[in-house]
Amino acid sequence: MQMKKVMPLLLILMLLLPVTVFAVDFEIDEATIDARLMEDGTVAVEEQFTYEFDGDFEGITRELKPKTGTEITGFTAHENKKKLKVEKEKSLYKIYRSGDDETITVTLNYVIEGAIEKFDDGTEFYWPFFDDRNESDYEQMTIAVHPPAPTDEVLFLGYDEAFEKGIASDEGSVVFKLGKVPEGSNGDIRVIYDAQLFPGAASTDGTVKEQLLADREQQEAEAAAFAANQNTASTIGKIALPALGLILAGILFSAYWRARKKKAAIEVRKDGFSVPDEKLSLPAAVYFTHSPYLTPDAMAAALLELVRKEIVKQLSEDQFELTGKKASLPHEQTLIDLLFHKIGDGQTFQLSEVEAYSKKELNHSAYNDAVAKWNREVADEVKGRHFKEKVPALRGMVASIAATSAGLAIYTGIYELYPLMALSILVALTAASFALFYSPITAEGHTVKAQWKEMQTAMQNLPASKWQALDADDRLRAYAYLLAVDGKQLDKKSRSFSAAGQYAEETDSSLYFNPILLSGVFVAASSNTSVSASSGSSSVSSGGGVGGGGGGSGAF
Repeated sequence: MQMKKVMPLLLILMLLLPVTVFAVDFEIDEATIDARLMEDGTVAVEEQFTYEFDGDFEGITRELKPKTGTEITGFTAHENKKKLKVEKEKSLYKIYRSGDDETITVTLNYVIEGAIEKFDDGTEFYWPFFDDRNESDYEQMTIAVHPPAPTDEVLFLGYDEAFEKGIASDEGSVVFKLGKVPEGSNGDIRVIYDAQLFPGAASTDGTVKEQLLADREQQEAEAAAFAANQNTASTIGKIALPALGLILAGILFSAYWRARKKKAAIEVRKDGFSVPDEKLSLPAAVYFTHSPYLTPDAMAAALLELVRKEIVKQLSEDQFELTGKKASLPHEQTLIDLLFHKIGDGQTFQLSEVEAYSKKELNHSAYNDAVAKWNREVADEVKGRHFKEKVPALRGMVASIAATSAGLAIYTGIYELYPLMALSILVALTAASFALFYSPITAEGHTVKAQWKEMQTAMQNLPASKWQALDADDRLRAYAYLLAVDGKQLDKKSRSFSAAGQYAEETDSSLYFNPILLSGVFVAASSNTSVSASSGSSSVSSGGGVGGGGGGSGAF
């Protein structure tokens, strides 16, 4: 029966997961592209890609988006001279070569028609072999352009990832050693040869060398400006970052030292066991002294607190009834509304009804909303006691450090000073966290915390005589607190059950308290109403290299 319930949820989860979860795991260790320019104006391209796969795969992909006015023809794929099956989907080529946990090298061949433009002063090959639509990293990429015949007249230029990566050989070939190329990058390459090397190519009026030289001059000017700005950013970062870090460290140390001094000044009674004064309701005491995440055990203890306050009367081990006494706190009324009005008949409720109510999926939202409201109202009670100091000046100062560090991170990141950027981000996040969440506890707050912690510790080895010396209300408050913060250990204490009996005798009331039953009911209800969901998303990118062309690599 459980599997029948789980399977539909698993199916929905699988449908909602992003597509990338099921993607093939691979790396492209090496990519080598050889473009041989032909006399007739076509370009014969041979590419070799070395893939390292982790897991099953069906093949690889190569996207070739031709520039406007050009065309890709004659696409083939081989591995060790063995021809591989190819399917084309628009500009995407799927090369079928299945396997599992392998490293393979695939050779691709194709011809680019119309890629060479012949002008009065030279013939240009200006091409994007990949562009920002590429979704795979190339760990090591090399692009080589070869002329139809040896020549010593060649101009070349690389853009973006190919900038300053080109080297010309004595025979006129130009090799762009790009190294690692991250996904989403552009890297157009541009080479100009003597027009006489391409007698069969169609001519176009105009010149092209001046354009390339102008682009090169602009690139060099931009690179020089970038280097100067990078040096300035480095100088500023190396001065500002240590200063910000030292100021922040001083503030953090001061805050820590002040907190230690406050705690050291607290004097908790050591001469005898006592239950702290009722400055907070029991759920609020648990929230403030133990954890802001109230567990089902805390809800069980809150019900016991309602019994202690005579707002609720226990009729039997399983049944509770409203006495007519009004709740004094909003979270008490919220708990009453949930248990007696939503689950019960308006006057009484049974523990068995809580679990039955929570098993119905239609009730999950109402139950969770009520519990969330109860948690918020418990938190509001604690906030209303003002156990935390307001330190706007200090938080404002630290917020300014966070803002300055964030600006420094952006500034150094723009100029590729990544170590400084990372440290600036660390300082910014630390400062922002401090500014947002730092609220030092007051002396009174430390006292309340220390008293409850001391009581919890003392109860572990408390003699029966001291326990019995407490009045009935204090015994029940202490017992309920321990149930909320340490319910599992409480079940093992034999005196736990005597607390209920003694309370009943001394207050002339009925109390049939079974901690295992009470906590178990609320734990089961919490488990029944817990729902997890996941969602996926997809995105579409657009971009391109020169002339709208480009491409990329992948696998399937």
